[in-house]
Amino acid sequence: MSPISRPSQLTSARLSRRRFLTVAAMASAAVPILSACGSPTAGSSASFGQPEVAPPAEYAGRTNVVMWSPWTGNNGDRLATIIKDFNDSQSEIYAEIQTFNGYDGVSEKLAAGLQARQIPDIAVFSDVHWNIFFLNGSLEPLDGYFTDDFGPATFHTRLFDEGVVRGESFWVPYGRSTPLFYYNKEVFAAAGLPDRAPATWEEFRGWGKEITGRDYRGNRLQMRAYTGTDDWYFQGLLWNFGGGISEGLDVVLDTPESITAAEFDRAVVNDDRIGYLAQSMNNDFTNGLVATITNSTGSLTGLISGADFEVGAGFLPTATTTGVPTGGGGLSIMKHSAPDRKEAAAKVLAYLSRPQPSADWTVGTGYLPATIGAAESATVQQRMAENPYYRLAVEQLDIARQPDAVRRYVSSGIVEMRTAIQKLYTENADAATTLRQTAEKLRVEADILRPRYEEMVA
Repeated sequence: MSPISRPSQLTSARLSRRRFLTVAAMASAAVPILSACGSPTAGSSASFGQPEVAPPAEYAGRTNVVMWSPWTGNNGDRLATIIKDFNDSQSEIYAEIQTFNGYDGVSEKLAAGLQARQIPDIAVFSDVHWNIFFLNGSLEPLDGYFTDDFGPATFHTRLFDEGVVRGESFWVPYGRSTPLFYYNKEVFAAAGLPDRAPATWEEFRGWGKEITGRDYRGNRLQMRAYTGTDDWYFQGLLWNFGGGISEGLDVVLDTPESITAAEFDRAVVNDDRIGYLAQSMNNDFTNGLVATITNSTGSLTGLISGADFEVGAGFLPTATTTGVPTGGGGLSIMKHSAPDRKEAAAKVLAYLSRPQPSADWTVGTGYLPATIGAAESATVQQRMAENPYYRLAVEQLDIARQPDAVRRYVSSGIVEMRTAIQKLYTENADAATTLRQTAEKLRVEADILRPRYEEMVA
């Protein structure tokens, strides 16, 4: 195990409904605590403690910076290598990664840490988790740490702007992604289908009926594996059909367009039976059990290396319009870290955003090149030349957009959407009834949040 990357004791891969709502409540409860403390820059008494750090002897005597990360496996190893390079590149700061199970795991631990007044200096948040911690006053504005070499001009404009609220930056892109459509080229060829992703969801449905039931290496194929936690993909599907989750905090989940989108997925799984709910859609895909999946651009490297067949990729299909949500991660500095640790944390962020470390992260993981330097680097340009699917992920960013505000700011939004899509997939629930019930719950939560949202965001 790398000396700069230590696993947490959190073992659940994702939050249950009860645990998710508990995290939301804990994060919300931190608001009065943080408000009472005042700004940590006003004095060390307002600074929260740091989790235990165990620097190797060669890094002793430095300012310690703790980063809480969601990444394990290949992505975790890549980050550990880059952070070790940072530690070896200078003699003032020691950065240590402490790893939790996914973005939910980081957020759960941080909500508890805020209550206990023991927090990391840097947190890796998903594109939807950071907003909740912004609303409770936990995130440090980053503008004061920007330099000529580290600032807005460092990053892809669209991705950087997603971390800006009222002109201030609180979250810089790192490990950003959009969903891509992945397919097994051997299966498509055997079925006589074009070597491309389906252009529309209706074309996908037709192709699925041709593929489902075919034998592939002794397996009875189905067209697509779904996951009951993929509300991110479902956000895009709603847009595809002209619907959505919300416009601002005004919920539009129960409009006819949104219901049509939900009915499409319900029918694919339960009427056509060309899709199913998988425990691990990536494993089912690479093992040849299913012909297609939609997943993050960050899965690109792992899927290609894990499959013993040629993997194809393409833009997501469309319906009445495009529907591509941005996603993935970003980096924030915690407001109640000690001032010296925040200064050191900013130097870590600046290093991660340099052209070469950023390029190494991009090609090592498959995530989007979030910095201009990475996108223009020889490392990334060579990878795009070798495999055009890496360029495809960047090109799709031109039609992508940030998820709806209710998904990003309403603490119960994600779990309510996951509950809804699981009902559609596993219970064959009526789409209109399911979305109307979910919309009513979200409206209640959105109205509770509205005064604070309008004060801080709108």
